[in-house]
Amino acid sequence: MAMQKKLKSLLFSSIILSLAACSGGDKNKTKVPDPIITVEPIVFNYQAAIDNAITEFVPGIILLVEKPGFKFLGSAGLADIETQTPMETYHVMPNGSAGKKITALLTVMLDEDGLLSLDDTIDTWLPEEILSQIKNSEKMTIRQLLNHTSGIHDYLDDSTRDDFVQALLTDTETLKTDSYVLPFGLNQPAYSLPGEAFNYSNTGYLLVGLILDEVLGEHHSSAMRNRILNPFGMNSTIYNGVENEKAQGEMISGYFSDDDYDLNTKPLYENIGVADAPLRSNVEDMTLLLKFIVDRDAQVSEYVKEQLFGESHLVNIGGPYYGAANQNASYGLGLFKETINNKVVYHHDGLEFGYSTTNIYIADSQTSITAFFNCGGEDRCDLETEALIYTILLNEL
Repeated sequence: MAMQKKLKSLLFSSIILSLAACSGGDKNKTKVPDPIITVEPIVFNYQAAIDNAITEFVPGIILLVEKPGFKFLGSAGLADIETQTPMETYHVMPNGSAGKKITALLTVMLDEDGLLSLDDTIDTWLPEEILSQIKNSEKMTIRQLLNHTSGIHDYLDDSTRDDFVQALLTDTETLKTDSYVLPFGLNQPAYSLPGEAFNYSNTGYLLVGLILDEVLGEHHSSAMRNRILNPFGMNSTIYNGVENEKAQGEMISGYFSDDDYDLNTKPLYENIGVADAPLRSNVEDMTLLLKFIVDRDAQVSEYVKEQLFGESHLVNIGGPYYGAANQNASYGLGLFKETINNKVVYHHDGLEFGYSTTNIYIADSQTSITAFFNCGGEDRCDLETEALIYTILLNEL
């Protein structure tokens, strides 16, 4: 969750003075007109912004800002510190929770097809072996897993995160799918009763991944590719870990440093494939995914849009995500929806150890903002990247 902070935009303005030509001082001649002052439109220098945001704690950045009649795509800094490889606009990296929207989208598509119901309780699809390790499992629905109201413990909660990280550090070679990661979130106290409160939980999306596998009779990455990635033209995107052979280019390095670790986390993420953070992508594909879901010319049906972010299905998260303190954000299925400066903003960021993704769409102006950083999960990196994103977002608002 991004920090709630307002920052001033970095605005650059210029004034051009156009002076009319003068002739002699004879009073019978035409009077010299007053100078004409023309104020040029304010232009935001995106490249300068990302160049200036490169620091000791933020090695590299890729930024895409796109709206009707305008597109900026640029990069700054390094994709790999050791080799001094420059960051390029086409580079790919794991996108963390920014990928939750594709898991939710596939689930709603299957609901539309009648293969499952979003309001099925999870005991409809999951075995007793798993259900017995989850508080209130008989009352949880698939929808509640997707909108974070199930109450299930998040395996990345402070109390269990270190165990998960140690498992990643111990074994970087084994492919880790939903069933591998799920035990880190089981046999833990519930945050609340199902449907009672919003409590963000990655574990819920792991359960959705297992339910999708049960419904489809195979790993859900195949349906995700055939129904979303290929039709949407997301040609540089894979289901991370599971589809490594389809990768378009090598994943960039990611950097995480705190009191306990100083890591290039790339080896940790090369073999993770989980439904709470399924994608390895580039900025253009991530922009397409969000736009194709929420845009006025969306590539999904009205039924799917209603289930994902229709007003009757939104959950108030109890405070702002971006924006001022008197604003509240809502969560649909895999998406945040927020009104900032009277403009509707859809978004879902992604944060991993060593990687950070921002994925925003401003509906009123049809503006996309997608940014990649190859650092994440550490205060010095996160504060600096959040400052850049707020500057760009406020400029577009």
